[in-house]
Amino acid sequence: MIGMLKGLATTLSTFTRKPVTIQYPDEKHPLPVRQRSFPVLVWDFDHDEPACTGCNVCVRNCPVDCMTATMMDNPKYAEGLSDRRKIVEKFWIDYARCMRCNICVEVCPFEAIVMDNNWTGHERAVFDRRDLHMDLDDLTWASRNGLLTVPFRPQDSIDYLEAIEKGEEPPPISFKFARPEARQAQLERIARGEGPAIRLRPPEKPKVAAVARAGAAAEAEEEALSPKKARAKRMKLEREAKEYEARGEPVPAELQAQIARYRAIEEGKPVPAAAGVAAAAGGEEGALSPKKARAKRMKLERQAKEYEARGEPVPAELLAQIAEYRAIEEGKPVPAAVGAAAPAAAGGAQPKAAAAAGVVGDPNSPRKQRARRMRAERAAREALARGEPVPPEVKAVLDEFGISIESLQP
Repeated sequence: MIGMLKGLATTLSTFTRKPVTIQYPDEKHPLPVRQRSFPVLVWDFDHDEPACTGCNVCVRNCPVDCMTATMMDNPKYAEGLSDRRKIVEKFWIDYARCMRCNICVEVCPFEAIVMDNNWTGHERAVFDRRDLHMDLDDLTWASRNGLLTVPFRPQDSIDYLEAIEKGEEPPPISFKFARPEARQAQLERIARGEGPAIRLRPPEKPKVAAVARAGAAAEAEEEALSPKKARAKRMKLEREAKEYEARGEPVPAELQAQIARYRAIEEGKPVPAAAGVAAAAGGEEGALSPKKARAKRMKLERQAKEYEARGEPVPAELLAQIAEYRAIEEGKPVPAAVGAAAPAAAGGAQPKAAAAAGVVGDPNSPRKQRARRMRAERAAREALARGEPVPPEVKAVLDEFGISIESLQP
Protein backbone atom coordinates (compact mmCIF):
# COMPACT_ATOMS: atom_id res chain seq x y z
CA MET A 1 0.00 0.00 0.00
CA ILE A 2 2.80 2.40 0.92
CA GLY A 3 4.62 1.57 -2.29
CA MET A 4 1.51 2.31 -4.32
CA LEU A 5 1.14 5.68 -2.64
CA LYS A 6 4.78 6.51 -3.34
CA GLY A 7 4.26 5.65 -7.00
CA LEU A 8 1.19 7.84 -7.19
CA ALA A 9 3.10 10.67 -5.53
CA THR A 10 5.85 10.36 -8.12
CA THR A 11 3.28 10.40 -10.91
CA LEU A 12 1.51 13.45 -9.47
CA SER A 13 4.81 15.32 -9.13
CA THR A 14 5.24 15.28 -12.91
CA PHE A 15 2.17 17.49 -13.30
CA THR A 16 4.06 20.41 -11.81
CA ARG A 17 6.96 20.15 -14.23
CA LYS A 18 7.35 22.52 -17.17
CA PRO A 19 6.39 20.89 -20.50
CA VAL A 20 9.34 19.94 -22.68
CA THR A 21 7.39 19.42 -25.89
CA ILE A 22 6.39 22.20 -28.29
CA GLN A 23 4.06 22.45 -31.27
CA TYR A 24 6.49 22.35 -34.20
CA PRO A 25 6.53 24.11 -36.68
CA ASP A 26 4.40 26.80 -35.01
CA GLU A 27 6.88 26.86 -32.12
CA LYS A 28 10.60 26.27 -32.47
CA HIS A 29 13.46 25.92 -30.03
CA PRO A 30 16.17 28.59 -30.42
CA LEU A 31 19.21 27.13 -32.12
CA PRO A 32 22.75 27.66 -30.80
CA VAL A 33 25.17 29.71 -32.85
CA ARG A 34 27.34 26.65 -33.45
CA GLN A 35 24.41 24.81 -35.03
CA ARG A 36 25.00 23.96 -38.68
CA SER A 37 22.67 22.66 -41.34
CA PHE A 38 23.90 23.25 -44.90
CA PRO A 39 26.48 25.64 -46.37
CA VAL A 40 25.24 28.96 -47.75
CA LEU A 41 27.03 31.90 -49.36
CA VAL A 42 27.45 35.23 -47.59
CA TRP A 43 26.21 38.51 -49.06
CA ASP A 44 28.43 41.60 -48.81
CA PHE A 45 26.08 44.49 -47.99
CA ASP A 46 28.93 47.03 -48.22
CA HIS A 47 29.41 46.32 -51.92
CA ASP A 48 26.01 44.73 -52.71
CA GLU A 49 27.47 41.54 -54.16
CA PRO A 50 28.38 38.00 -53.05
CA ALA A 51 31.51 37.75 -50.95
CA CYS A 52 32.58 34.71 -52.99
CA THR A 53 35.19 35.23 -55.70
CA GLY A 54 34.79 31.79 -57.29
CA CYS A 55 38.34 30.78 -56.35
CA ASN A 56 37.31 27.08 -56.12
CA VAL A 57 39.21 26.44 -52.87
CA CYS A 58 36.08 24.98 -51.29
CA VAL A 59 35.34 22.99 -54.45
CA ARG A 60 38.77 21.34 -54.40
CA ASN A 61 38.58 20.53 -50.68
CA CYS A 62 35.03 19.14 -50.64
CA PRO A 63 35.33 15.41 -49.74
CA VAL A 64 32.04 14.47 -51.45
CA ASP A 65 32.46 16.70 -54.52
CA CYS A 66 29.07 18.39 -54.13
CA MET A 67 30.16 21.91 -55.21
CA THR A 68 30.77 23.61 -58.55
CA ALA A 69 31.82 27.24 -59.06
CA THR A 70 32.90 29.49 -61.92
CA MET A 71 34.68 32.85 -61.81
CA MET A 72 34.42 36.01 -63.89
CA ASP A 73 35.79 39.57 -63.92
CA ASN A 74 33.95 41.80 -61.47
CA PRO A 75 32.34 44.74 -63.34
CA LYS A 76 31.94 46.66 -60.07
CA TYR A 77 35.72 46.81 -59.63
CA ALA A 78 36.07 49.04 -62.69
CA GLU A 79 33.15 51.13 -61.43
CA GLY A 80 34.96 51.72 -58.13
CA LEU A 81 32.22 50.00 -56.11
CA SER A 82 34.16 46.89 -55.07
CA ASP A 83 37.68 45.80 -54.16
CA ARG A 84 37.23 42.32 -55.67
CA ARG A 85 38.79 41.99 -59.11
CA LYS A 86 37.11 38.60 -59.57
CA ILE A 87 33.61 37.58 -58.55
CA VAL A 88 31.65 34.33 -58.58
CA GLU A 89 29.69 33.84 -61.80
CA LYS A 90 27.84 30.63 -60.96
CA PHE A 91 27.78 28.40 -57.90
CA TRP A 92 25.98 25.12 -57.33
CA ILE A 93 25.78 22.90 -54.24
CA ASP A 94 24.02 19.55 -54.24
CA TYR A 95 22.50 19.36 -50.77
CA ALA A 96 21.59 15.72 -51.43
CA ARG A 97 25.32 14.87 -51.39
CA CYS A 98 26.55 17.36 -48.79
CA MET A 99 27.45 15.75 -45.45
CA ARG A 100 27.76 19.09 -43.58
CA CYS A 101 31.39 18.51 -42.59
CA ASN A 102 32.15 22.28 -42.39
CA ILE A 103 35.42 21.89 -44.34
CA CYS A 104 34.35 24.44 -46.95
CA VAL A 105 33.86 27.04 -44.20
CA GLU A 106 37.27 26.32 -42.68
CA VAL A 107 39.26 26.59 -45.93
CA CYS A 108 37.50 29.65 -47.43
CA PRO A 109 40.03 32.54 -47.51
CA PHE A 110 37.42 35.29 -48.08
CA GLU A 111 34.78 34.64 -45.38
CA ALA A 112 32.34 33.87 -48.18
CA ILE A 113 30.65 30.66 -47.00
CA VAL A 114 29.13 29.61 -43.67
CA MET A 115 26.89 26.88 -42.33
CA ASP A 116 23.28 28.05 -42.01
CA ASN A 117 22.51 28.12 -38.27
CA ASN A 118 18.81 28.93 -38.62
CA TRP A 119 15.71 26.78 -38.93
CA THR A 120 15.45 27.77 -42.59
CA GLY A 121 18.58 25.75 -43.23
CA HIS A 122 17.11 22.59 -41.70
CA GLU A 123 13.70 22.70 -43.36
CA ARG A 124 14.81 21.34 -46.72
CA ALA A 125 12.32 18.49 -47.26
CA VAL A 126 11.44 18.10 -50.96
CA PHE A 127 9.68 15.53 -53.12
CA ASP A 128 12.36 15.50 -55.83
CA ARG A 129 16.11 15.19 -55.24
CA ARG A 130 16.72 17.60 -58.10
CA ASP A 131 15.14 20.35 -56.01
CA LEU A 132 18.14 20.04 -53.66
CA HIS A 133 20.47 21.44 -56.34
CA MET A 134 20.99 25.00 -55.10
CA ASP A 135 22.27 27.74 -57.41
CA LEU A 136 23.83 31.12 -56.60
CA ASP A 137 20.47 32.80 -55.99
CA ASP A 138 19.33 30.04 -53.62
CA LEU A 139 22.63 30.02 -51.72
CA THR A 140 22.67 33.79 -51.08
CA TRP A 141 18.95 34.07 -50.28
CA ALA A 142 19.29 33.64 -46.50
CA SER A 143 22.08 36.21 -46.20
CA ARG A 144 20.45 38.72 -48.59
CA ASN A 145 17.24 38.64 -46.58
CA GLY A 146 18.97 39.18 -43.23
CA LEU A 147 18.40 35.67 -41.83
CA LEU A 148 22.09 35.06 -41.05
CA THR A 149 22.17 37.32 -38.01
CA VAL A 150 25.24 35.64 -36.50
CA PRO A 151 27.48 34.10 -39.19
CA PHE A 152 29.70 31.63 -37.36
CA ARG A 153 33.05 30.05 -38.12
CA PRO A 154 34.67 27.71 -35.53
CA GLN A 155 38.11 29.21 -36.09
CA ASP A 156 36.84 32.57 -34.81
CA SER A 157 36.16 31.13 -31.35
CA ILE A 158 39.56 29.44 -31.29
CA ASP A 159 41.39 32.65 -32.23
CA TYR A 160 39.40 34.63 -29.67
CA LEU A 161 40.14 32.21 -26.81
CA GLU A 162 43.83 32.02 -27.71
CA ALA A 163 44.10 35.82 -27.72
CA ILE A 164 42.38 36.09 -24.32
CA GLU A 165 44.64 33.38 -22.89
CA LYS A 166 47.76 35.22 -24.09
CA GLY A 167 46.47 38.59 -22.93
CA GLU A 168 46.44 39.95 -26.47
CA GLU A 169 43.90 42.08 -28.28
CA PRO A 170 41.02 39.93 -29.58
CA PRO A 171 40.91 39.57 -33.37
CA PRO A 172 38.46 41.77 -35.30
CA ILE A 173 34.96 40.48 -35.78
CA SER A 174 34.50 38.30 -38.86
CA PHE A 175 31.77 38.58 -41.49
CA LYS A 176 31.36 42.24 -40.56
CA PHE A 177 30.08 43.07 -44.04
CA ALA A 178 27.29 40.46 -43.76
CA ARG A 179 25.86 41.22 -40.32
CA PRO A 180 22.56 43.01 -39.61
CA GLU A 181 24.40 46.27 -38.95
CA ALA A 182 25.82 46.26 -42.49
CA ARG A 183 22.38 45.48 -43.93
CA GLN A 184 20.83 48.35 -41.99
CA ALA A 185 23.59 50.69 -43.19
CA GLN A 186 22.85 49.64 -46.78
CA LEU A 187 19.14 50.43 -46.34
CA GLU A 188 20.08 53.87 -44.98
CA ARG A 189 22.34 54.52 -48.00
CA ILE A 190 19.52 53.60 -50.35
CA ALA A 191 17.13 55.91 -48.47
CA ARG A 192 19.63 58.76 -48.87
CA GLY A 193 19.88 58.07 -52.61
CA GLU A 194 23.55 57.02 -52.48
CA GLY A 195 23.05 53.57 -53.95
CA PRO A 196 23.36 50.13 -52.34
CA ALA A 197 27.17 49.90 -52.61
CA ILE A 198 29.87 52.03 -50.99
CA ARG A 199 31.98 53.89 -53.55
CA LEU A 200 35.66 53.17 -52.87
CA ARG A 201 37.23 55.20 -55.71
CA PRO A 202 36.28 57.02 -58.92
CA PRO A 203 35.30 54.81 -61.87
CA GLU A 204 38.13 53.71 -64.13
CA LYS A 205 38.31 55.14 -67.61
CA PRO A 206 37.56 52.53 -70.27
CA LYS A 207 40.77 51.10 -71.66
CA VAL A 208 41.37 51.31 -75.39
CA ALA A 209 41.67 47.81 -76.78
CA ALA A 210 45.19 47.04 -77.96
CA VAL A 211 43.89 44.82 -80.72
CA ALA A 212 40.83 45.60 -82.82
CA ARG A 213 38.23 42.86 -83.04
CA ALA A 214 37.69 40.92 -86.25
CA GLY A 215 36.18 43.11 -88.92
CA ALA A 216 37.72 46.38 -87.58
CA ALA A 217 40.13 48.50 -89.57
CA ALA A 218 43.44 46.75 -90.18
CA GLU A 219 45.39 49.99 -89.77
CA ALA A 220 44.26 50.45 -86.16
CA GLU A 221 45.49 46.98 -85.26
CA GLU A 222 48.85 47.50 -86.93
CA GLU A 223 49.46 50.70 -84.97
CA ALA A 224 48.46 49.22 -81.59
CA LEU A 225 50.14 45.81 -81.89
CA SER A 226 53.75 45.55 -80.83
CA PRO A 227 55.97 42.94 -82.53
CA LYS A 228 56.05 40.96 -79.28
CA LYS A 229 52.25 40.73 -79.10
CA ALA A 230 52.01 39.95 -82.80
CA ARG A 231 54.46 37.06 -82.30
CA ALA A 232 52.36 35.66 -79.42
CA LYS A 233 49.21 35.79 -81.53
CA ARG A 234 50.98 34.20 -84.50
CA MET A 235 52.25 31.31 -82.37
CA LYS A 236 48.77 30.73 -80.95
CA LEU A 237 47.25 30.58 -84.43
CA GLU A 238 50.02 28.27 -85.63
CA ARG A 239 49.18 25.85 -82.82
CA GLU A 240 45.57 25.83 -84.02
CA ALA A 241 46.78 25.18 -87.57
CA LYS A 242 48.83 22.19 -86.34
CA GLU A 243 45.71 20.79 -84.69
CA TYR A 244 43.97 20.83 -88.08
CA GLU A 245 46.95 19.07 -89.66
CA ALA A 246 47.06 16.47 -86.89
CA ARG A 247 43.41 15.61 -87.60
CA GLY A 248 44.14 15.38 -91.32
CA GLU A 249 41.95 18.37 -92.09
CA PRO A 250 42.89 21.32 -94.34
CA VAL A 251 43.86 24.52 -92.55
CA PRO A 252 41.17 27.18 -93.19
CA ALA A 253 42.22 29.99 -95.51
CA GLU A 254 41.17 32.59 -92.94
CA LEU A 255 43.53 31.05 -90.37
CA GLN A 256 46.44 31.07 -92.83
CA ALA A 257 45.69 34.71 -93.69
CA GLN A 258 45.75 35.72 -90.04
CA ILE A 259 49.08 33.92 -89.50
CA ALA A 260 50.57 35.78 -92.47
CA ARG A 261 49.16 39.05 -91.15
CA TYR A 262 50.69 38.71 -87.68
CA ARG A 263 54.00 37.49 -89.14
CA ALA A 264 54.21 40.66 -91.26
CA ILE A 265 53.45 42.87 -88.23
CA GLU A 266 56.07 40.97 -86.21
CA GLU A 267 58.77 41.49 -88.87
CA GLY A 268 57.82 45.13 -89.46
CA LYS A 269 56.73 44.51 -93.04
CA PRO A 270 53.57 45.86 -94.69
CA VAL A 271 50.60 43.60 -94.20
CA PRO A 272 49.62 41.76 -97.41
CA ALA A 273 46.38 43.17 -98.77
CA ALA A 274 44.87 39.73 -99.26
CA ALA A 275 45.73 38.72 -95.71
CA GLY A 276 44.20 41.86 -94.27
CA VAL A 277 40.98 41.46 -96.21
CA ALA A 278 40.67 37.78 -95.37
CA ALA A 279 41.37 38.35 -91.70
CA ALA A 280 38.76 41.09 -91.51
CA ALA A 281 36.19 39.04 -93.38
CA GLY A 282 36.86 35.82 -91.52
CA GLY A 283 35.96 37.13 -88.08
CA GLU A 284 36.10 35.07 -84.96
CA GLU A 285 34.19 32.11 -86.37
CA GLY A 286 36.53 31.75 -89.33
CA ALA A 287 39.37 30.69 -87.00
CA LEU A 288 37.17 28.90 -84.46
CA SER A 289 38.57 25.43 -83.80
CA PRO A 290 36.27 22.46 -83.03
CA LYS A 291 37.68 22.43 -79.50
CA LYS A 292 36.65 26.04 -78.89
CA ALA A 293 33.30 25.46 -80.57
CA ARG A 294 32.67 22.55 -78.21
CA ALA A 295 33.50 24.73 -75.18
CA LYS A 296 31.14 27.45 -76.38
CA ARG A 297 28.43 24.91 -77.13
CA MET A 298 28.67 23.36 -73.64
CA LYS A 299 28.51 26.79 -72.01
CA LEU A 300 25.34 27.65 -73.93
CA GLU A 301 23.80 24.28 -73.06
CA ARG A 302 24.36 25.01 -69.36
CA GLN A 303 22.51 28.29 -69.82
CA ALA A 304 19.66 26.43 -71.54
CA LYS A 305 19.42 24.01 -68.62
CA GLU A 306 19.21 26.94 -66.23
CA TYR A 307 16.20 28.25 -68.14
CA GLU A 308 14.62 24.79 -67.85
CA ALA A 309 15.33 24.60 -64.13
CA ARG A 310 13.51 27.91 -63.64
CA GLY A 311 10.58 26.64 -65.70
CA GLU A 312 11.15 29.23 -68.42
CA PRO A 313 11.24 28.58 -72.20
CA VAL A 314 14.70 28.46 -73.73
CA PRO A 315 15.19 31.49 -76.04
CA ALA A 316 15.22 30.66 -79.74
CA GLU A 317 18.48 32.60 -80.22
CA LEU A 318 20.19 30.39 -77.64
CA LEU A 319 19.00 27.22 -79.37
CA ALA A 320 20.20 28.57 -82.71
CA GLN A 321 23.66 29.32 -81.31
CA ILE A 322 23.89 25.82 -79.81
CA ALA A 323 23.06 24.25 -83.18
CA GLU A 324 25.57 26.52 -84.93
CA TYR A 325 28.46 25.65 -82.60
CA ARG A 326 27.55 21.96 -82.79
CA ALA A 327 27.85 22.13 -86.59
CA ILE A 328 31.26 23.86 -86.33
CA GLU A 329 32.40 21.25 -83.78
CA GLU A 330 31.42 18.35 -86.05
CA GLY A 331 32.97 19.99 -89.13
CA LYS A 332 29.63 20.38 -90.86
CA PRO A 333 28.41 23.51 -92.66
CA VAL A 334 26.44 25.84 -90.43
CA PRO A 335 22.74 25.50 -91.29
CA ALA A 336 21.62 28.67 -93.05
CA ALA A 337 18.14 28.35 -91.59
CA VAL A 338 19.54 28.38 -88.07
CA GLY A 339 21.40 31.65 -88.48
CA ALA A 340 18.59 33.34 -90.39
CA ALA A 341 15.69 32.19 -88.25
CA ALA A 342 17.24 32.97 -84.87
CA PRO A 343 16.33 36.70 -84.74
CA ALA A 344 12.84 36.09 -86.18
CA ALA A 345 12.05 33.30 -83.72
CA ALA A 346 12.71 35.44 -80.63
CA GLY A 347 9.73 35.52 -78.33
CA GLY A 348 7.91 32.76 -80.20
CA ALA A 349 7.53 29.08 -79.55
CA GLN A 350 10.64 26.95 -79.14
CA PRO A 351 11.74 25.45 -82.46
CA LYS A 352 12.06 21.73 -82.93
CA ALA A 353 15.83 22.19 -83.06
CA ALA A 354 15.83 21.96 -79.27
CA ALA A 355 16.21 18.20 -79.45
CA ALA A 356 19.12 18.52 -81.87
CA ALA A 357 20.75 21.11 -79.64
CA GLY A 358 20.94 18.65 -76.77
CA VAL A 359 18.40 20.31 -74.48
CA VAL A 360 16.44 17.64 -72.61
CA GLY A 361 13.76 17.59 -69.96
CA ASP A 362 10.33 19.14 -69.60
CA PRO A 363 10.37 22.23 -67.35
CA ASN A 364 6.57 22.35 -67.41
CA SER A 365 5.98 18.86 -66.05
CA PRO A 366 3.39 18.65 -63.24
CA ARG A 367 6.06 17.63 -60.75
CA LYS A 368 8.31 20.62 -61.47
CA GLN A 369 5.38 23.03 -61.55
CA ARG A 370 4.25 21.72 -58.16
CA ALA A 371 7.77 22.14 -56.76
CA ARG A 372 7.91 25.76 -58.05
CA ARG A 373 4.56 26.54 -56.46
CA MET A 374 5.54 25.02 -53.10
CA ARG A 375 8.86 26.90 -53.02
CA ALA A 376 7.09 30.17 -53.77
CA GLU A 377 4.46 29.56 -51.08
CA ARG A 378 7.15 28.71 -48.52
CA ALA A 379 9.18 31.83 -49.35
CA ALA A 380 6.06 34.02 -49.14
CA ARG A 381 5.04 32.61 -45.76
CA GLU A 382 8.53 33.17 -44.37
CA ALA A 383 8.56 36.78 -45.59
CA LEU A 384 5.12 37.45 -44.10
CA ALA A 385 6.15 35.87 -40.80
CA ARG A 386 9.09 38.30 -40.59
CA GLY A 387 6.79 41.22 -41.39
CA GLU A 388 8.55 41.92 -44.70
CA PRO A 389 6.98 42.36 -48.16
CA VAL A 390 6.90 39.34 -50.42
CA PRO A 391 9.75 39.56 -53.00
CA PRO A 392 8.56 40.47 -56.53
CA GLU A 393 9.90 37.27 -58.09
CA VAL A 394 8.00 35.16 -55.54
CA LYS A 395 4.82 37.18 -56.08
CA ALA A 396 5.14 36.66 -59.85
CA VAL A 397 5.23 32.88 -59.39
CA LEU A 398 2.21 33.01 -57.05
CA ASP A 399 0.28 35.11 -59.57
CA GLU A 400 1.15 32.57 -62.23
CA PHE A 401 -0.55 29.85 -60.18
CA GLY A 402 -3.46 32.11 -59.14
CA ILE A 403 -2.49 32.25 -55.44
CA SER A 404 -3.18 35.45 -53.52
CA ILE A 405 -0.95 36.83 -50.79
CA GLU A 406 -3.95 37.12 -48.46
CA SER A 407 -4.50 33.35 -48.53
CA LEU A 408 -0.98 32.83 -47.15
CA GLN A 409 -1.36 35.20 -44.22
CA PRO A 410 -0.72 33.42 -40.88
